[in-house]
Amino acid sequence: MLIKRNKLYEEVVEKILEMIKQKEIEEGEKFPTEKELSAMFGVSRMAIREALSALQASGVVEVKHGSGTYLKNINDDVIIKPIARELIAQKDNLLDLFELRRGIETEAASLAAVRASDEQISKLKEVLAQTRKALSEGKMLVSEDFEFHFAIVEATNNNTFIKVYNTIANSFYEGLSSTHEILQQRLGPRVVVLSEHEEILKYIEKKEPELARRETRKHLDNAYARLVQELEWVNSRVRC
Repeated sequence: MLIKRNKLYEEVVEKILEMIKQKEIEEGEKFPTEKELSAMFGVSRMAIREALSALQASGVVEVKHGSGTYLKNINDDVIIKPIARELIAQKDNLLDLFELRRGIETEAASLAAVRASDEQISKLKEVLAQTRKALSEGKMLVSEDFEFHFAIVEATNNNTFIKVYNTIANSFYEGLSSTHEILQQRLGPRVVVLSEHEEILKYIEKKEPELARRETRKHLDNAYARLVQELEWVNSRVRC
């Protein structure tokens, strides 16, 4: 769990907030010592001290001199707001990337409907099966969503498509995945994503390129609208 970015204490803050979200530290529980946290995160004790000071200023922890650092009774906003600010900072880039994805993926679906092999169709079905399983377990669908769309691009059997999409998709999903858990807590499991993916695959398997393109465009238009709605909600939480 080594941390390598410039602002080490901010990285430590993120890691500690993640520990709190995962219930690795309970309310009222004493934190590990600075020395233990330093070894855990692979940073200096100074970075740990700065991170704990930032968390204290945010009302997340309480420092009891001579005793240690304790997790206070906190609400969800304490966890949400730092991550929400990160998403808002990426807003324009996320939307621009999404518009580019729409242009690429609609054509990719059309080509896949013409060129996909039986093996590639089977892979798409397997990804949908994994998505159903993830939904039944209440999990996020970030990786499953990525795998489905990337499998379609692979099914174009066009190496340039694959290289370009891989670059765009990695940037997009890296930006979105850090906040996806918060958004899912508000909106619930994305059953609609699964149903839209099923429609796309249906027309790819039937080798109907125009209908595959249409359903992909519809899916991405809906996803774009959901993203804008989510960004507006996140922005409102930051302002609160």
